[in-house]
Amino acid sequence: MKNNSSINISMEQQKLISNATRIKIIHLLKQEELTAMEVATRLGKSVGSVHYHIQLLHKGGILELVKEKKKGGIIEKYYKSKATKFVMEDKTSDVSSSVSTNLTLNQEEKQQFLLELEQLFVRWESQMTYSENKKEYKVTCAFQEVQDS
Repeated sequence: MKNNSSINISMEQQKLISNATRIKIIHLLKQEELTAMEVATRLGKSVGSVHYHIQLLHKGGILELVKEKKKGGIIEKYYKSKATKFVMEDKTSDVSSSVSTNLTLNQEEKQQFLLELEQLFVRWESQMTYSENKKEYKVTCAFQEVQDS
């Protein structure tokens, strides 16, 4: 499976990837195959924490184990992301499609993100023209602070 493709996911998998650390891991492992230790080093996180997240993502079908190397008495496991775009079809909602992520942002970054999002909306709004084959869609974006569990 190519890493730039999207994969369909379940509600359980959506919950699994709704974590900023896991999203960072997914994007890092899109670029190259790495071990938990290498990921931890690049993210500046503890190996135990990263290993835990990688195991959850692997068991949840988001990451794949691509190779194992024996180094001394240790078996190094290399993981790769199956995708960085995930699509969940919600049969219980009238939402035709949705995009979401979890980001770690400071206040300035959040303001910059909102400014860029507003500019994107304005760009698309200014391009609107009437056509027989076009439908109207409501587009929303909300920020909600994630509380540590």
